[in-house]
Amino acid sequence: MSNEEIQNRTPEELLQNLERAYTERNINIYKSLLHPDFRFELLASEVSLIGIDMNNDGMRDSWWGYAQEVEYTDRMFNKGSSDGTYPPPDDIKLRLQIPPSERWENDPEVGHEDWIIIPCNFDLILSYQESNSSITANGIARFYLRPEGNGWKIAIWRDESNI
Repeated sequence: MSNEEIQNRTPEELLQNLERAYTERNINIYKSLLHPDFRFELLASEVSLIGIDMNNDGMRDSWWGYAQEVEYTDRMFNKGSSDGTYPPPDDIKLRLQIPPSERWENDPEVGHEDWIIIPCNFDLILSYQESNSSITANGIARFYLRPEGNGWKIAIWRDESNI
């Protein structure tokens, strides 16, 4: 399926396409969901483990941007872990529990009046057939969605998970 068919006309459709991008390990679908100013925001407890220095001040930051997110996700989909510990998974499942729209929030930040925040419980499962094992992560992801053209894009993905 080509990117032109990825519509993201509603917040629900956007999040369903996110699940699909993971299931199909399709980095092109994934990229079509992210706003160019995308940020992935880490839990404070994860910064020392996986944070990277985004602003070149010599300290790990609690977020990374679009290019890093695409690189990390492509690696997860197709290449395995950067340290060679894990091969690419044989199967990836991302399950989002999208709450009803009355539980969505308006972004209170100035300039974000038309943004929507959707907190989703999620389960991410990476399965490896050869070792008959899996890696799972779950928790809450807060998606900050902003309108873009005739659809929606993910502007911020704030991780509130337990790995």
